[in-house]
Amino acid sequence: MQTVNKLYVIGIGYKALDNRAREIVLASEIILASNRLSEVFRGYEEYEAVKDKVKVINNVDETIAFIRAYVQDTPPNPPLGKGGHGGVVLLASGDPAFFGIGRRAVREFGKDMVEIIPDLSCIQIAFSRIKESWDDAFLMSLHGGPDPKKRRRLPFELEDIPYLLQKHNKILILTDKENNPVEIAKEFLKLSATTMYVCEKLGYPDERIIEGTPEEIAEMTFSEP
Repeated sequence: MQTVNKLYVIGIGYKALDNRAREIVLASEIILASNRLSEVFRGYEEYEAVKDKVKVINNVDETIAFIRAYVQDTPPNPPLGKGGHGGVVLLASGDPAFFGIGRRAVREFGKDMVEIIPDLSCIQIAFSRIKESWDDAFLMSLHGGPDPKKRRRLPFELEDIPYLLQKHNKILILTDKENNPVEIAKEFLKLSATTMYVCEKLGYPDERIIEGTPEEIAEMTFSEP
């Protein structure tokens, strides 16, 4: 059985596509995205030319299964720009290799088949917004996945936050609906003299950057950051 030779995992959300990413997107056979990322992609100048190729799948396992079935039924790709067949594009948020789907794609399909083209990462944007360096920060994720019934096992949990902050002094936390800024702020209440920044909807027109104490943040409400 023949297979396509590349899966392109392309990060979007913060800047325009570079020349290589643009070439791949325009020559692609199909473009996979979650509903949120398909909405983000609508703002890109390439969207109108490829909108009929976009397929929305919101579940990661279903996305992987679709890619596997698709590539097994598709003949090998000619070089980009010849025949209009450039393989499968999977759109991701920011840097796909930073707590993103890039790791899963490589695990499922191997390094030879997967090419990752990152956008700026959310950590770069977040620390730039608050004008702080991040080379001395501890980076962690409390994002358990999009399906609350199938939360992934996390290396750290909410209750680990006070210890981690005392050890590292500065930490960045990727959040989700369950492990949200309010719940994180409640953990910070166990510490003294802590400043929190919540970077909400980075890259969107309604982006918000909130600075406050844990007491203040714990009383606020947020959309999904």
